[in-house]
Amino acid sequence: MTGEERKKKISDIKKGTPIATGTILKYQGTTQKFDVYRIPLECLVYNVENGRISSLVKSYTKEHSQLDPSNDNDAKKIEEFLFSSSEERNKKTKDDLIANGQIEPGIITADGVIVDGNRRASLLRAIYLSHPDQNVRDKCAYFNTRILPEDADPKEILRLETTYQMAADSKVDYNPIEKYLHAKDMKEHGFSTQQIMEYMGFKSQSEVNNALEIMGLIDEYLENFGYDGIYTRMPKGFEDDLLKLNQTIKQIEKGGNKFGWIPQDRIEEVITDLKAISFDYIRLDEKGDFDFRAIAYTASGNILQHQDTWDKFVEKYNDAQEDIKEEESVDDVLSKAKSDKDSKHLLDNRDTKWRNNVRESLMDAFKECNDIVESKKEVNKPAVLINKAKNSIEAIDKISLFNAPNKDTLIKTLQEIAASISDLTAKTFID
Repeated sequence: MTGEERKKKISDIKKGTPIATGTILKYQGTTQKFDVYRIPLECLVYNVENGRISSLVKSYTKEHSQLDPSNDNDAKKIEEFLFSSSEERNKKTKDDLIANGQIEPGIITADGVIVDGNRRASLLRAIYLSHPDQNVRDKCAYFNTRILPEDADPKEILRLETTYQMAADSKVDYNPIEKYLHAKDMKEHGFSTQQIMEYMGFKSQSEVNNALEIMGLIDEYLENFGYDGIYTRMPKGFEDDLLKLNQTIKQIEKGGNKFGWIPQDRIEEVITDLKAISFDYIRLDEKGDFDFRAIAYTASGNILQHQDTWDKFVEKYNDAQEDIKEEESVDDVLSKAKSDKDSKHLLDNRDTKWRNNVRESLMDAFKECNDIVESKKEVNKPAVLINKAKNSIEAIDKISLFNAPNKDTLIKTLQEIAASISDLTAKTFID
């Protein structure tokens, strides 16, 4: 069914008797009353701009092609996205729809695009197509909804979706990345920070600005690895790390005691290095011995707190970069894909190859500099540091040292350690 055919069918239904009258919507700046009509599911299409699945739709578009909700195959793909966005809650909603039918009315445009209720409509359609009870199927063949005037513009549609979905406490929680993307979309549609705060349910304008800053870091991260616009490539748990990174960047820009060693003419350089390093460790997604707080956090006792430790870390990081092989481009990888699953599998393999290539060198750089930070915390505990150094030296396997590819460098380092011990011992006896 084309858009014009849907519009005519909906217009004809609207001439009949509504199932409810006088429901209130704030539309175009004023409170207005809208009647509710039963619209056959076949007259409706999903909203591909739906904020609940924005990252999935944008990623799919980047990897494959634009989704056409009037196409049956594309509609099924959108339904997959809607269901996977919150499987447990969707199962509960589906059971409720079977038992009680649709209670809350949705919102659609004059030509049948669902503004509010995409998730419920997809579940109604699933019930209609598969439930064994004919009475249940008949009950779920329609979508109860309010119909917007034909002059509804994209900005007003976005506002309505935001107001009746994202800011409603009773709605399914959005994934973090969807909230950031939605804030960005609203900003690009001309909404003010104050409006975004009110419509999305943020507590303050500074919270909105923080969300937009995090979204900027997400885009930078993806661009850094060739994944521009493929938001599904963000690692799980990225949000907490980017929040710490953003907080650290703002503290550096602000100046003050936390990072007082950074002169004005080095701020841009330090932030650039910090982002590149942080992005690599986020992508590395290392567990166990790694703690992102040791790199980018405003609490005391991190690598960035001291100039000597930070400069050494950057040097070690840059040395590690020299050994990293150039990655196959994302376009070349995706050109080999024959299906959606292929795309994900191939991009997963790209990330895995990168991790295997860089893990040892990046973790060595982190551990060495983090050990320095930990040692600085025990600067007034010489016995602890001396015993730690003694145990580390005694743990070295001589055969491994002899066969190490950088044996000469390691031996030179041992000689420097011996000289430092000699110097420290001499000063102690003199004092």
